[in-house]
Amino acid sequence: MIINKNIGYYTCNGKEFRSKVNALLYSKLSGFPVTWNFNDEVYSNYPWHIEPEHSMDYYYDKRARELREKYDYIILSYSGGSDSHNMLESFIRQNLHIDEILTNHVSLGSKQIVVENTSVQNSWNFGAEHELQAMPRLKEIHNRIPHTKITVLDVSESILSSLSEDPEWILGKNDHLSPGHVFRYNYFYFKELKKNFDRNLKISMILGVDKPKLHIRNDDFYLSFSDRVANVITVNEHNTDYTNLSVDMFYWSPETAPMICKQAHVVKKWLEQNPDKQQYWAGINFKVARLYQERFLKPLLYSTWNNNWFQVDKSTHWWYCQFDTWFRTNPEFASQYQAWERGVNLITEKLSDHITFNPETNLPDSFKVFGKEYYIGKINQYPNNI
Repeated sequence: MIINKNIGYYTCNGKEFRSKVNALLYSKLSGFPVTWNFNDEVYSNYPWHIEPEHSMDYYYDKRARELREKYDYIILSYSGGSDSHNMLESFIRQNLHIDEILTNHVSLGSKQIVVENTSVQNSWNFGAEHELQAMPRLKEIHNRIPHTKITVLDVSESILSSLSEDPEWILGKNDHLSPGHVFRYNYFYFKELKKNFDRNLKISMILGVDKPKLHIRNDDFYLSFSDRVANVITVNEHNTDYTNLSVDMFYWSPETAPMICKQAHVVKKWLEQNPDKQQYWAGINFKVARLYQERFLKPLLYSTWNNNWFQVDKSTHWWYCQFDTWFRTNPEFASQYQAWERGVNLITEKLSDHITFNPETNLPDSFKVFGKEYYIGKINQYPNNI
Protein backbone atom coordinates (compact mmCIF):
# COMPACT_ATOMS: atom_id res chain seq x y z
CA MET A 1 0.00 0.00 0.00
CA ILE A 2 1.38 3.40 -1.01
CA ILE A 3 1.47 5.82 1.94
CA ASN A 4 -0.14 9.15 1.11
CA LYS A 5 0.62 11.21 4.19
CA ASN A 6 -1.92 13.92 3.37
CA ILE A 7 -4.79 11.50 4.07
CA GLY A 8 -3.32 10.26 7.35
CA TYR A 9 -0.94 7.54 8.46
CA TYR A 10 0.20 5.72 11.61
CA THR A 11 3.57 5.41 13.30
CA CYS A 12 4.77 2.87 15.83
CA ASN A 13 8.33 2.57 17.08
CA GLY A 14 9.63 4.68 14.19
CA LYS A 15 7.81 2.64 11.52
CA GLU A 16 5.14 4.17 9.28
CA PHE A 17 1.90 2.43 8.34
CA ARG A 18 -1.05 3.35 6.15
CA SER A 19 -2.96 0.31 7.42
CA LYS A 20 -4.45 0.74 10.88
CA VAL A 21 -4.73 -3.04 11.21
CA ASN A 22 -1.02 -3.52 10.50
CA ALA A 23 -0.05 -0.70 12.85
CA LEU A 24 -2.10 -2.16 15.71
CA LEU A 25 -0.77 -5.67 15.11
CA TYR A 26 2.79 -4.37 15.14
CA SER A 27 2.06 -2.42 18.33
CA LYS A 28 0.82 -5.58 20.01
CA LEU A 29 3.93 -7.45 18.93
CA SER A 30 6.44 -4.70 19.78
CA GLY A 31 4.80 -3.21 22.86
CA PHE A 32 5.11 0.33 21.51
CA PRO A 33 2.09 2.66 21.20
CA VAL A 34 0.52 3.74 17.92
CA THR A 35 0.25 7.40 16.91
CA TRP A 36 -2.05 8.72 14.19
CA ASN A 37 -0.63 11.55 12.10
CA PHE A 38 -3.00 13.82 10.20
CA ASN A 39 -1.45 16.97 8.80
CA ASP A 40 -0.19 17.70 12.31
CA GLU A 41 2.60 20.04 11.27
CA VAL A 42 0.14 22.38 9.53
CA TYR A 43 -2.95 22.01 11.71
CA SER A 44 -1.15 22.27 15.06
CA ASN A 45 0.28 25.65 14.05
CA TYR A 46 -2.83 27.11 12.44
CA PRO A 47 -4.72 29.94 14.29
CA TRP A 48 -8.09 28.19 14.47
CA HIS A 49 -9.54 30.86 16.78
CA ILE A 50 -9.36 33.52 14.03
CA GLU A 51 -12.15 33.47 11.44
CA PRO A 52 -10.85 33.78 7.85
CA GLU A 53 -12.18 36.82 6.04
CA HIS A 54 -13.49 35.34 2.80
CA SER A 55 -16.69 33.38 2.10
CA MET A 56 -16.88 29.60 2.13
CA ASP A 57 -17.43 29.52 -1.64
CA TYR A 58 -14.21 31.52 -2.02
CA TYR A 59 -12.26 28.74 -0.27
CA TYR A 60 -14.07 25.96 -2.16
CA ASP A 61 -13.21 27.66 -5.44
CA LYS A 62 -9.61 28.20 -4.38
CA ARG A 63 -9.26 24.50 -3.59
CA ALA A 64 -10.68 23.51 -6.98
CA ARG A 65 -8.27 25.83 -8.81
CA GLU A 66 -5.27 24.51 -6.90
CA LEU A 67 -6.15 20.92 -7.74
CA ARG A 68 -6.77 21.70 -11.40
CA GLU A 69 -3.42 23.47 -11.69
CA LYS A 70 -1.56 20.65 -9.94
CA TYR A 71 -2.76 17.64 -11.96
CA ASP A 72 -2.93 16.55 -15.59
CA TYR A 73 -6.03 14.39 -15.16
CA ILE A 74 -8.72 14.84 -12.52
CA ILE A 75 -11.18 12.10 -11.53
CA LEU A 76 -13.91 13.37 -9.24
CA SER A 77 -15.56 10.69 -7.08
CA TYR A 78 -19.27 11.52 -7.03
CA SER A 79 -22.04 10.05 -4.90
CA GLY A 80 -24.64 12.78 -5.35
CA GLY A 81 -24.31 13.69 -1.68
CA SER A 82 -23.81 17.23 -0.46
CA ASP A 83 -20.02 17.00 -0.09
CA SER A 84 -19.27 15.61 -3.54
CA HIS A 85 -21.89 17.77 -5.26
CA ASN A 86 -20.48 20.94 -3.72
CA MET A 87 -16.93 20.19 -4.83
CA LEU A 88 -18.23 19.42 -8.33
CA GLU A 89 -20.04 22.74 -8.49
CA SER A 90 -16.90 24.59 -7.41
CA PHE A 91 -15.20 23.34 -10.58
CA ILE A 92 -18.17 24.04 -12.83
CA ARG A 93 -18.80 27.63 -11.76
CA GLN A 94 -15.18 28.49 -12.54
CA ASN A 95 -15.19 26.69 -15.90
CA LEU A 96 -12.48 24.36 -14.64
CA HIS A 97 -12.39 21.18 -16.68
CA ILE A 98 -13.07 17.89 -14.91
CA ASP A 99 -11.64 15.03 -16.94
CA GLU A 100 -13.80 12.31 -15.44
CA ILE A 101 -16.62 11.94 -12.93
CA LEU A 102 -16.79 8.51 -11.31
CA THR A 103 -19.74 7.05 -9.44
CA ASN A 104 -20.53 3.50 -8.35
CA HIS A 105 -23.50 1.40 -7.33
CA VAL A 106 -24.33 -2.15 -6.24
CA SER A 107 -26.86 -3.62 -8.65
CA LEU A 108 -27.23 -6.79 -6.57
CA GLY A 109 -28.69 -4.68 -3.79
CA SER A 110 -31.29 -3.12 -6.08
CA LYS A 111 -33.94 -5.72 -5.25
CA GLN A 112 -34.07 -4.40 -1.71
CA ILE A 113 -34.26 -0.67 -2.42
CA VAL A 114 -37.40 1.43 -2.52
CA VAL A 115 -37.51 4.08 -5.23
CA GLU A 116 -41.27 4.52 -5.56
CA ASN A 117 -41.66 6.18 -2.17
CA THR A 118 -39.17 8.97 -1.48
CA SER A 119 -40.19 9.10 2.17
CA VAL A 120 -38.30 5.83 2.76
CA GLN A 121 -35.09 7.45 3.94
CA ASN A 122 -33.86 4.75 6.29
CA SER A 123 -30.17 3.99 5.93
CA TRP A 124 -30.83 0.43 4.66
CA ASN A 125 -32.33 2.09 1.55
CA PHE A 126 -28.94 3.57 0.68
CA GLY A 127 -28.97 2.10 -2.82
CA ALA A 128 -31.91 4.30 -3.74
CA GLU A 129 -29.62 7.35 -3.64
CA HIS A 130 -27.99 6.16 -6.85
CA GLU A 131 -31.32 6.02 -8.69
CA LEU A 132 -33.04 9.01 -7.12
CA GLN A 133 -30.14 11.41 -6.61
CA ALA A 134 -26.84 10.52 -8.26
CA MET A 135 -28.18 9.59 -11.71
CA PRO A 136 -30.58 12.56 -12.08
CA ARG A 137 -27.78 14.95 -11.08
CA LEU A 138 -25.34 13.29 -13.50
CA LYS A 139 -27.78 13.71 -16.37
CA GLU A 140 -27.99 17.42 -15.60
CA ILE A 141 -24.21 17.63 -15.27
CA HIS A 142 -23.67 15.94 -18.63
CA ASN A 143 -25.77 18.62 -20.30
CA ARG A 144 -23.77 21.34 -18.56
CA ILE A 145 -20.27 19.93 -19.13
CA PRO A 146 -20.60 17.52 -22.09
CA HIS A 147 -16.82 17.17 -22.55
CA THR A 148 -16.40 15.52 -19.15
CA LYS A 149 -16.35 11.72 -19.18
CA ILE A 150 -18.91 10.20 -16.79
CA THR A 151 -18.16 6.66 -15.61
CA VAL A 152 -20.80 4.62 -13.76
CA LEU A 153 -19.48 1.38 -12.27
CA ASP A 154 -21.43 -1.57 -10.94
CA VAL A 155 -19.12 -2.79 -8.16
CA SER A 156 -21.18 -5.83 -7.11
CA GLU A 157 -18.79 -8.38 -8.59
CA SER A 158 -15.68 -6.70 -7.22
CA ILE A 159 -17.14 -6.79 -3.70
CA LEU A 160 -18.23 -10.42 -3.78
CA SER A 161 -15.14 -11.74 -5.57
CA SER A 162 -12.83 -10.06 -3.07
CA LEU A 163 -13.98 -12.24 -0.17
CA SER A 164 -11.85 -15.36 -0.02
CA GLU A 165 -12.14 -18.35 2.26
CA ASP A 166 -8.93 -17.27 3.99
CA PRO A 167 -9.90 -14.82 6.77
CA GLU A 168 -6.56 -13.07 6.40
CA TRP A 169 -8.10 -10.94 3.63
CA ILE A 170 -8.64 -8.54 6.50
CA LEU A 171 -4.93 -7.96 7.16
CA GLY A 172 -3.60 -4.72 5.75
CA LYS A 173 -6.99 -3.05 5.90
CA ASN A 174 -7.95 0.14 7.66
CA ASP A 175 -10.78 1.32 9.89
CA HIS A 176 -13.77 0.36 7.78
CA LEU A 177 -14.31 -3.35 7.42
CA SER A 178 -17.86 -3.40 6.09
CA PRO A 179 -17.94 -4.88 2.55
CA GLY A 180 -19.32 -1.67 1.11
CA HIS A 181 -16.44 0.34 2.49
CA VAL A 182 -13.48 -1.99 2.22
CA PHE A 183 -14.16 -3.32 -1.29
CA ARG A 184 -16.55 -0.86 -2.93
CA TYR A 185 -13.75 1.54 -3.84
CA ASN A 186 -11.37 -0.98 -5.35
CA TYR A 187 -11.31 0.79 -8.70
CA PHE A 188 -8.14 -1.11 -9.62
CA TYR A 189 -10.41 -4.11 -10.27
CA PHE A 190 -11.70 -2.47 -13.46
CA LYS A 191 -9.46 -2.75 -16.53
CA GLU A 192 -11.10 0.10 -18.44
CA LEU A 193 -10.58 2.49 -15.56
CA LYS A 194 -7.00 1.37 -15.07
CA LYS A 195 -6.18 2.50 -18.60
CA ASN A 196 -6.24 6.05 -17.24
CA PHE A 197 -3.90 5.09 -14.42
CA ASP A 198 -1.42 3.62 -16.90
CA ARG A 199 -0.91 6.89 -18.68
CA ASN A 200 2.18 8.96 -18.09
CA LEU A 201 0.04 11.59 -16.37
CA LYS A 202 -0.17 13.11 -12.93
CA ILE A 203 -3.62 11.97 -11.79
CA SER A 204 -5.80 12.95 -8.86
CA MET A 205 -8.85 11.11 -7.57
CA ILE A 206 -10.70 13.72 -5.53
CA LEU A 207 -12.91 12.67 -2.64
CA GLY A 208 -15.47 14.73 -0.74
CA VAL A 209 -14.23 14.13 2.81
CA ASP A 210 -15.76 15.79 4.93
CA LYS A 211 -17.81 18.36 6.87
CA PRO A 212 -16.09 19.76 9.97
CA LYS A 213 -16.50 17.67 13.11
CA LEU A 214 -17.34 20.11 15.88
CA HIS A 215 -18.45 19.88 19.49
CA ILE A 216 -19.15 21.95 22.58
CA ARG A 217 -17.49 21.17 25.89
CA ASN A 218 -18.50 23.44 28.74
CA ASP A 219 -18.60 26.85 26.97
CA ASP A 220 -15.81 26.01 24.52
CA PHE A 221 -16.15 25.13 20.85
CA TYR A 222 -13.76 22.59 19.31
CA LEU A 223 -12.88 21.21 15.90
CA SER A 224 -11.79 17.60 15.77
CA PHE A 225 -10.42 15.17 13.22
CA SER A 226 -10.68 11.41 13.67
CA ASP A 227 -8.99 8.61 11.80
CA ARG A 228 -12.32 6.81 11.53
CA VAL A 229 -13.68 9.59 9.32
CA ALA A 230 -10.47 10.25 7.41
CA ASN A 231 -10.28 6.54 6.53
CA VAL A 232 -13.86 6.31 5.26
CA ILE A 233 -13.00 6.10 1.56
CA THR A 234 -10.65 3.20 0.87
CA VAL A 235 -9.38 3.85 -2.69
CA ASN A 236 -5.78 4.24 -1.58
CA GLU A 237 -5.81 0.92 0.28
CA HIS A 238 -6.04 -0.89 -3.06
CA ASN A 239 -3.33 1.10 -4.82
CA THR A 240 -0.12 -0.91 -4.83
CA ASP A 241 1.32 0.07 -8.22
CA TYR A 242 0.43 3.55 -9.41
CA THR A 243 2.72 6.21 -8.01
CA ASN A 244 1.32 8.71 -10.53
CA LEU A 245 -2.13 8.50 -8.89
CA SER A 246 -2.86 10.62 -5.83
CA VAL A 247 -5.97 10.40 -3.66
CA ASP A 248 -6.90 13.91 -2.53
CA MET A 249 -9.47 14.93 0.01
CA PHE A 250 -11.18 18.07 -1.22
CA TYR A 251 -12.03 19.42 2.24
CA TRP A 252 -9.48 17.86 4.62
CA SER A 253 -6.01 18.64 3.35
CA PRO A 254 -2.91 20.56 4.50
CA GLU A 255 -3.87 23.34 2.08
CA THR A 256 -7.45 23.68 3.30
CA ALA A 257 -7.03 24.81 6.91
CA PRO A 258 -8.58 28.26 6.14
CA MET A 259 -11.58 26.56 4.51
CA ILE A 260 -12.15 24.25 7.48
CA CYS A 261 -11.65 27.13 9.90
CA LYS A 262 -14.19 29.26 8.03
CA GLN A 263 -16.71 26.42 8.14
CA ALA A 264 -16.19 26.01 11.88
CA HIS A 265 -16.78 29.70 12.58
CA VAL A 266 -19.89 29.75 10.38
CA VAL A 267 -21.31 26.84 12.37
CA LYS A 268 -20.34 28.49 15.66
CA LYS A 269 -22.19 31.69 14.73
CA TRP A 270 -25.22 29.73 13.60
CA LEU A 271 -25.32 27.81 16.89
CA GLU A 272 -25.10 31.07 18.83
CA GLN A 273 -28.05 32.39 16.83
CA ASN A 274 -29.95 29.11 17.26
CA PRO A 275 -29.20 28.03 20.84
CA ASP A 276 -31.88 25.32 20.73
CA LYS A 277 -29.62 23.47 18.27
CA GLN A 278 -26.58 23.47 20.56
CA GLN A 279 -27.80 20.29 22.22
CA TYR A 280 -26.82 18.40 19.05
CA TRP A 281 -23.20 19.51 19.40
CA ALA A 282 -22.88 18.88 23.15
CA GLY A 283 -19.93 16.53 23.43
CA ILE A 284 -18.99 13.94 20.81
CA ASN A 285 -21.87 11.64 19.95
CA PHE A 286 -21.41 9.72 16.71
CA LYS A 287 -25.07 8.76 16.29
CA VAL A 288 -26.32 12.30 16.91
CA ALA A 289 -23.76 13.65 14.46
CA ARG A 290 -24.86 11.23 11.75
CA LEU A 291 -28.62 11.65 12.19
CA TYR A 292 -28.96 15.30 13.17
CA GLN A 293 -25.85 17.38 12.55
CA GLU A 294 -25.71 16.22 8.92
CA ARG A 295 -29.20 17.58 8.23
CA PHE A 296 -28.39 21.00 9.66
CA LEU A 297 -24.96 21.32 8.06
CA LYS A 298 -25.77 20.55 4.43
CA PRO A 299 -27.65 23.79 3.61
CA LEU A 300 -25.57 25.81 6.08
CA LEU A 301 -22.17 24.95 4.59
CA TYR A 302 -23.08 24.43 0.95
CA SER A 303 -24.87 27.04 -1.14
CA THR A 304 -25.07 24.35 -3.85
CA TRP A 305 -27.31 21.97 -1.90
CA ASN A 306 -31.06 21.56 -2.45
CA ASN A 307 -32.86 20.13 0.56
CA ASN A 308 -35.53 18.67 -1.71
CA TRP A 309 -33.04 16.21 -3.17
CA PHE A 310 -33.29 12.63 -1.96
CA GLN A 311 -30.90 11.36 0.70
CA VAL A 312 -31.17 8.56 3.21
CA ASP A 313 -29.99 8.75 6.80
CA LYS A 314 -26.33 8.12 7.44
CA SER A 315 -25.44 4.71 8.78
CA THR A 316 -24.90 4.62 12.54
CA HIS A 317 -23.00 1.31 12.45
CA TRP A 318 -19.54 0.76 10.97
CA TRP A 319 -18.55 -2.85 10.33
CA TYR A 320 -22.15 -4.07 10.35
CA CYS A 321 -23.12 -1.01 8.34
CA GLN A 322 -26.81 -0.53 7.51
CA PHE A 323 -25.81 0.37 3.95
CA ASP A 324 -24.78 -3.28 3.48
CA THR A 325 -28.16 -4.76 4.45
CA TRP A 326 -28.39 -6.18 0.90
CA PHE A 327 -25.26 -8.25 1.56
CA ARG A 328 -26.02 -9.55 5.03
CA THR A 329 -29.66 -10.51 4.50
CA ASN A 330 -29.58 -12.15 1.07
CA PRO A 331 -29.17 -15.96 1.33
CA GLU A 332 -27.55 -15.98 -2.15
CA PHE A 333 -24.49 -14.38 -0.60
CA ALA A 334 -24.29 -16.63 2.46
CA SER A 335 -20.85 -18.01 1.62
CA GLN A 336 -19.40 -14.54 1.02
CA TYR A 337 -20.99 -13.26 4.20
CA GLN A 338 -19.45 -16.13 6.18
CA ALA A 339 -16.05 -15.36 4.63
CA TRP A 340 -16.43 -11.70 5.58
CA GLU A 341 -17.46 -12.53 9.15
CA ARG A 342 -14.51 -14.91 9.57
CA GLY A 343 -12.24 -11.99 8.83
CA VAL A 344 -14.03 -9.76 11.34
CA ASN A 345 -13.85 -12.50 13.97
CA LEU A 346 -10.14 -13.00 13.30
CA ILE A 347 -9.26 -9.36 13.83
CA THR A 348 -11.59 -9.09 16.84
CA GLU A 349 -9.66 -11.94 18.44
CA LYS A 350 -6.20 -10.63 17.50
CA LEU A 351 -6.90 -7.02 18.52
CA SER A 352 -9.52 -7.42 21.25
CA ASP A 353 -8.10 -4.50 23.28
CA HIS A 354 -8.67 -2.12 20.37
CA ILE A 355 -12.22 -3.11 19.38
CA THR A 356 -15.42 -1.29 20.33
CA PHE A 357 -18.78 -3.05 20.35
CA ASN A 358 -22.00 -1.45 19.15
CA PRO A 359 -24.30 -1.16 22.19
CA GLU A 360 -27.39 -1.67 20.02
CA THR A 361 -26.23 -4.97 18.50
CA ASN A 362 -23.49 -6.12 20.89
CA LEU A 363 -21.38 -6.87 17.82
CA PRO A 364 -17.80 -5.72 17.17
CA ASP A 365 -18.27 -2.61 15.09
CA SER A 366 -15.11 -0.50 14.95
CA PHE A 367 -11.62 0.10 16.19
CA LYS A 368 -11.02 2.61 18.93
CA VAL A 369 -10.64 6.08 17.48
CA PHE A 370 -7.50 8.17 17.18
CA GLY A 371 -8.26 11.88 17.07
CA LYS A 372 -6.94 15.42 17.04
CA GLU A 373 -8.67 18.41 18.64
CA TYR A 374 -8.29 22.15 18.03
CA TYR A 375 -9.81 25.04 19.95
CA ILE A 376 -12.08 27.43 18.02
CA GLY A 377 -13.28 29.70 20.82
CA LYS A 378 -15.86 30.42 23.48
CA ILE A 379 -19.42 29.85 22.35
CA ASN A 380 -22.20 32.15 23.46
CA GLN A 381 -25.13 30.30 24.88
CA TYR A 382 -27.73 32.77 23.61
CA PRO A 383 -28.16 35.01 20.55
CA ASN A 384 -26.31 38.32 20.71
CA ASN A 385 -24.62 37.16 23.93
CA ILE A 386 -27.75 37.93 25.96
